[in-house]
Amino acid sequence: MLTVSSADQVTPDLVSGGSVVAVGKFDGIHLGHRSILARMQEVAEAENLTSTVLTFTDHPMRFLRPEACPVALTSPEQRLELLADIGVDICVMVDFTAEFAAIPADEFISNVLVQQLNAKHIILGADFRFGHRGQGDSAMLIAAGKEFGFTVEVVDGVTCPGVGNVSSSMIREALRDGDMEAAARMLGRTYAIRATVVHGDARGRDLGFPTANLGGVVEGKVPADGVYAGWTVIDGERRQAAISVGNNPTFTPDAESRVEAFILDFSGDLYGKSIEVQFLQRLRGMEKYDSLDALLEQMHDDVVQTRRVLESA
Repeated sequence: MLTVSSADQVTPDLVSGGSVVAVGKFDGIHLGHRSILARMQEVAEAENLTSTVLTFTDHPMRFLRPEACPVALTSPEQRLELLADIGVDICVMVDFTAEFAAIPADEFISNVLVQQLNAKHIILGADFRFGHRGQGDSAMLIAAGKEFGFTVEVVDGVTCPGVGNVSSSMIREALRDGDMEAAARMLGRTYAIRATVVHGDARGRDLGFPTANLGGVVEGKVPADGVYAGWTVIDGERRQAAISVGNNPTFTPDAESRVEAFILDFSGDLYGKSIEVQFLQRLRGMEKYDSLDALLEQMHDDVVQTRRVLESA
């Protein structure tokens, strides 16, 4: 997949036969997004067009109203990897700046979609808006298509049994509640975050449960505090893990929340490595224990439950 930061970096030869363009924020690449992207790929193959995604590095709210901007479900890097796995030909991932926000909707259509991307077919969700102050919508695109010779397709949202309409906001609510099963149903995959393994306080190691501590910039939204059954992926190898999210109420109740993964049946030096943590199921909330023995008993039980859950997954 070719990745560029501006549509004017797409050279004419790459879209000489025309492109089918999917436009959207695509945060999380959930089932609703996948419906749009699947339709894009279908049209691209049927009409021999270049499949092109036009999206943003960060949520536009980061620029427009930073205080109200939601935490991203996926980092730009994670989204690019997911789009590449789908088989997208070109991804135009634009920084949403003052300059970009000022582009009038009609100029966005004529300059970006038509002139630079040579769009022959445009696919978007019903609620997507574009151009200065969000003045552009699907109706405007359909009208412009008659002038510029492209067609427009609005893809309906996707509903998920037991959840309702799939959206990035609904997935954030599931993560807030630690409902990883609901998040996975809406995403079509196990939810994961990614970061670097850093040194911790070594308390887990001293207790016989050495953990991989996530530090630095965490890619993705961390779910609710608690203990989870899941997996880690390091150097392409997936391993079972009991995952802790939160502070340690028994020892450090005032510390900041953090993510630690006890990787089952593993020993080795992981410091400095990139680690992906996949959350399958929340086992329990964080609790304070009256004694070290009570804490250790619970940690052993967490490992037993983790094995049981993962073996049946």
